[in-house]
Amino acid sequence: MRRIKLPGWIAIVLLLVGIIFGVNKVVAKVLEESPESDEPKVKVVDSSVYPGLNIKTETKETDLYTLSVSQPYSGIKQINKPIDKWINKQKREFTSGLNKSKEMLEKNDFRAHLNIQAETKKIADKIYTLELQAYQINGGANGITKMKSFVIDLNQNKLLKLEDVFQLNEESVKDIQQLIIKELHSNQKISSYIFDDMVKKALDNPEELKWSINSKNVTFYFDEYEIAAGAAGAIKVEIPIKKIKPYLDEKFAKKIDVKVPEEEKIKEEEQHSKGPEKLDPDGKYIALTFDDGPHPKVTPRILETLRRYDAKATFFMLGSQVEYYPSIANRVGEAGHEIGNHTMNHQDLTALGINKIKEEIQESSSIIEKATGRTPTLLRPPYGASNENAEQAANHSGTPIIMWSVDSLDWKSRNAAAVKEEVMLNVSPGSIVLLHDIHPSTADVLRQVLTALEKQGYQMVTVSQLLELWDEKDIGPHYGE
Repeated sequence: MRRIKLPGWIAIVLLLVGIIFGVNKVVAKVLEESPESDEPKVKVVDSSVYPGLNIKTETKETDLYTLSVSQPYSGIKQINKPIDKWINKQKREFTSGLNKSKEMLEKNDFRAHLNIQAETKKIADKIYTLELQAYQINGGANGITKMKSFVIDLNQNKLLKLEDVFQLNEESVKDIQQLIIKELHSNQKISSYIFDDMVKKALDNPEELKWSINSKNVTFYFDEYEIAAGAAGAIKVEIPIKKIKPYLDEKFAKKIDVKVPEEEKIKEEEQHSKGPEKLDPDGKYIALTFDDGPHPKVTPRILETLRRYDAKATFFMLGSQVEYYPSIANRVGEAGHEIGNHTMNHQDLTALGINKIKEEIQESSSIIEKATGRTPTLLRPPYGASNENAEQAANHSGTPIIMWSVDSLDWKSRNAAAVKEEVMLNVSPGSIVLLHDIHPSTADVLRQVLTALEKQGYQMVTVSQLLELWDEKDIGPHYGE
């Protein structure tokens, strides 16, 4: 029998190893495919409460810093990329600041921090808002907060841009900007810190705005120091959906089923039934008044502008106009404005006998009541002309005589710029301002006037609210302050 030399043994061992390895693979394959295998197949299920979206959290702690980053992600690259980009930018900025302040941190035994939080809200089926907030401090007296938002539509596998959600024509953009400005200045906690030039710069680039939307609000985000002093911090401006609904893209509005919440409807009904709210004695109020309407073209424009600024006014209507345009008169009342009586035919009451004055007042009042369901409780004599007879007739009808303290002269100039200048030069707290809702130039300038007044802190109220504030119950005449 021949002996097997060493090379032969090596070949035999390798052959045996190969055979064993092959058998194991076959057995494993059989077990994998066998229905009687002890390891059942497991189907991976998306367990997130936001189908299509998940989140991962990264944490780190060293002697120099702590880090916590919550990072939402989807299975869609074009959605993940901008989210990752923003988060990575915050990390780079933090690392850069860390390197610069390393010696100071070690010297003062202080740890730097980076914290990125994510808040997710569902606004419709597979449509979400992501709100990211990054706070970092590298050892200075104060940290800094930055914000970023994303609106994700997983039905289309895309991040929605402003133009996907809003009608971005020139007029709509201006109106949305004004809504933001108004909200900023009405917030007493931050209004004193706001820099108007920085706000204008931020709003001049709508495509750069940070925003989100849900069924109740549209929110605009501004980083710390972006539009205000640091004491204001990062700023959120929330616009109620009912105010911004007219500017939403119709298709998108249907997707998210925008409605005025039932609670708000109830509140509006309660306010309407209770009448105007009482004014703060320390507030800064004026009353805008509009004479000689309603007008079929001008009055609706004025109503729309007042609505956008959430401003209330008093309309002194002519019975002869209401007779022709009752539906427009009714719209004024339905919008929450006050309706006063400007007589039937705009005659100079000082040239009439007392019975004729009473007739002018009563006939107009009846027509207004029929059209609007509201009996006028105030009287403005045409041309501001009044005498003892007019006062007696006003007393008989129970309607105080309302004059004005600021004449816009819109009836004379018919020029938008001149009207604005006249109002802003003469207005003061408690003013009653005379305007007319029959001149297109008045409708043209109203937005500018309201913007300027709001910047000065004025709130527009009805004449009756001013009278109540002053505790004025007599017939007048009342001129305002």
